[in-house]
Amino acid sequence: MRRFRTTALTTGAFLAAALPLAAPPARADGASASAPRGVVQAPGHPLVLFPGREGTVAAFCPDGTTPTGGGATVESDLRSPVFVRRSELHPTANGWRVMVYNASPDVQTVHPHVVCSTDSSLTVQNGDEVALDPGEPVSGVASCDNTKFAVGGGFDAGASTFAEDSSSGDIRSWSTAAKYTDYDPAAPPSYLRTFVICSDAQPSWQPSLIVRLAPGTAGTTHAECPGGQVPLSGGGTAGDNAFLTSSIPTATGWTVWARNTGQDERTLLATVLCTAP
Repeated sequence: MRRFRTTALTTGAFLAAALPLAAPPARADGASASAPRGVVQAPGHPLVLFPGREGTVAAFCPDGTTPTGGGATVESDLRSPVFVRRSELHPTANGWRVMVYNASPDVQTVHPHVVCSTDSSLTVQNGDEVALDPGEPVSGVASCDNTKFAVGGGFDAGASTFAEDSSSGDIRSWSTAAKYTDYDPAAPPSYLRTFVICSDAQPSWQPSLIVRLAPGTAGTTHAECPGGQVPLSGGGTAGDNAFLTSSIPTATGWTVWARNTGQDERTLLATVLCTAP
């Protein structure tokens, strides 16, 4: 059973609650600069990651848009154990960043992606920081107030702490789960922080088919938006000891991969939040 424990957020370590996202730039005459309409996607620069190494990739939104979701995927073998430690709004730029650890024996190339929106009502709400001990799984949640709807979200975790879930919990929240994979009792405590991106407009929510993951195997599933809609964000949930290895938008939905490192069967589910383009 997962345990929930909260501690105060470290000042400056995470996004401020209800932080308004960046507004379109102003022109010299005081009017708003022209901006792309609706929702767009943007790739970032890939990262070559050697075995046993950790690295960060990022993708950035065009002027006049702000991020609602993002993720990353590996280039060749999507079954590779490249585990996700962070998938979050970029702390100093208008984009999305993902930190991954290459647990495979091979060099991997990681590609980031971001979804960007012109929605001017977007705000960010943070959940509590949740502490966890060596070898412990834990869950977190961040919620919008009762006047707004969740359109995206993500997380930040400590060293050796990898995502088992990052997905929309309900119409007003984002849920995460992670496990601290350092089993040394003397290791320092780790943490999980969750945030949600909120909007005045309610998106549509779509689940994927459930995929069963046998012990030691990897699998994938895809959640598709309704006809005529595009993804704002998405994610997946895989269960204890089943870690997300890829979470990425497509033109019309969201695809996730996960690897089951445990001894029991797990199930993988993807979800996507969608809107008219």
